[in-house]
Amino acid sequence: MAINDVTLTASMRTNLLQLQSVNDKIGVKQNILSTGNKINSALDGPTSFFAAKSLNQRAGDLSSLKDAMGQSISTIKAADKGVTAIESMIEQARGLTTAAYSALGTDAGSVATRKTLAAQFNALKEQIDKLAGDSGYAGKNLLAGNGLRLDTTSASRRAVNTIQGIENARVTNVVSADTYTVRIKGDGSIEGAAGDINSAEMAHGLVGLKLSGTMATTLGSFSDVQIEVRGATGRERSFIITDGNESRTVTYFDNSQSISANMTRAATSGQAQVTKVTLGGTVEAGDSFTITVEDQTFTYTATAGDVAVGQDAHTNIAKRLQASISSALGTNGRLSGKDVQTVSVSTTGTITLSGATATNAAREMTVKATAENALTKRISESFSSGTIVSFVVDRKLLEQAANSGNGISVIEKKVDIQIQVSNLNGSAVTRDGMANRGEGKLSEGENAFAFDTGTVRFNVDQKTIKQAASAASAANLVSVQVTDANTSNDLTVQLNERNTNAITVKAQNLTTSGQGLRIDYAQNSWTDRTDIDKAVASIDYAKQTLRSASQTLSTNLNIITTRETFTKEFSDVLVEGANKLTLADQNEEGASLLMLQTRQQLGTIALSLANQSQQSILRLF
Repeated sequence: MAINDVTLTASMRTNLLQLQSVNDKIGVKQNILSTGNKINSALDGPTSFFAAKSLNQRAGDLSSLKDAMGQSISTIKAADKGVTAIESMIEQARGLTTAAYSALGTDAGSVATRKTLAAQFNALKEQIDKLAGDSGYAGKNLLAGNGLRLDTTSASRRAVNTIQGIENARVTNVVSADTYTVRIKGDGSIEGAAGDINSAEMAHGLVGLKLSGTMATTLGSFSDVQIEVRGATGRERSFIITDGNESRTVTYFDNSQSISANMTRAATSGQAQVTKVTLGGTVEAGDSFTITVEDQTFTYTATAGDVAVGQDAHTNIAKRLQASISSALGTNGRLSGKDVQTVSVSTTGTITLSGATATNAAREMTVKATAENALTKRISESFSSGTIVSFVVDRKLLEQAANSGNGISVIEKKVDIQIQVSNLNGSAVTRDGMANRGEGKLSEGENAFAFDTGTVRFNVDQKTIKQAASAASAANLVSVQVTDANTSNDLTVQLNERNTNAITVKAQNLTTSGQGLRIDYAQNSWTDRTDIDKAVASIDYAKQTLRSASQTLSTNLNIITTRETFTKEFSDVLVEGANKLTLADQNEEGASLLMLQTRQQLGTIALSLANQSQQSILRLF
């Protein structure tokens, strides 16, 4: 033993060991009280420590799943907001169809109203698609569909577009693949709607109004013909006939034609009377001129030949009247034995009548002359479109008509051109230039042909479509699947930490395409009632689709919301269970610490007592 070593007595060593043990226990209790856990490491209790750790880890996994579920719920709620907004727009579109039904007339105003409503319908359709596209959340859009898309092949579009007078061929609202055959036929003959012709005749005092001709191959037109009459009773009238961009003005009843009889030399004994008849003013076909000689009437009505360009109408008419009077001067003629001797016509068209002479008395002859506007006038105008408008104006009927015949009349033009589209099922849709407006009438611009599989659309050029009809042109328009379906927009939600339970919310196609709501663009600007009917049917289908989509989203939302609540509560149960294994009873541990502190004090006292036996030796010195 070293000289400097200190040796403790047995009692002191025992007390010291007890005190050290108490101090260690006090340290443990203080650690428990400061952490709140009675198990802080595997050394404190391996079984409880690892059991609690497993429970806490599972609770943490479930907590992460709960967060993912919350984001999934937000994604579904975003889609539901989109569905609600789309439903509102669908109702607006339905209101437009109702307004269109209330403007079903064939007059220009009603047609224009429906065209405007159709344009608004198309704008709503595009907004529905944009709304569906804007309803995504965190990279998922439950309204964008599965990516499946059908469209026409570029080769078939080119084939149809090569037909003269056809362009921008396509198929919209494609529901399923199909092949459509486009055929053009017809001879291009032109006629007018019978009802419009009758109305125009009654309005303007016209007789035999007719639209005829053959549609031109490079300047054809489906446009209506308009006849406008301006003027007043007994005064000049203007007939303005319009076909598309072309217009013709014909003046009638100008009242400028005239005829007058003037005695240039009076009859005296031995000297004959001389009377000259002069024509003046503008002469039109149908104007009548009358000369009354010795109570005998001679009338001539000007013809189109008399007033043709390059003709001197006055001279022509004078010659006809002179011939009639000369004939009456012959033996047994109406003027035989009367006071008229001769009649002649000058190169300027002046008629000279010379009376008979007597030695003992003057032989006076009576000559009167009157002119009257034509009672009727035939008008015929040809247009570059191939349309010929012809009619006869009856002056009396014109003046008796309402508003003295003034006003505008529109005559629907009918053209023998048909475009027929048929599909693989044998269904056929025809738009005919001979049809009445509102009943599948072919027109310039876009024409739509609706089938169960899609709507064929292309623009018709009225100027050149006759060429395709003459050649009986035909071509096929083919629609196929161009993109495959995918699950990129589907939402998969994991429901437990082992990934053995999950739910997939499939994306709904709530765009207006044929794979979704099936709301097509307004067909033919809603010219036909059937086109409005199709729009209403598509809206009804869209409403049912929206209801189904909404129910599906609601069901999935309820499931995920329920699982989210369950996950949160179950996670709490796991944490509670882990805490039961590791958390300390603060009261118990506090009491234990107090006890240990008391024991520590007692140990210190015991060690002090044990040390007193050593200190007693010092008293010997």
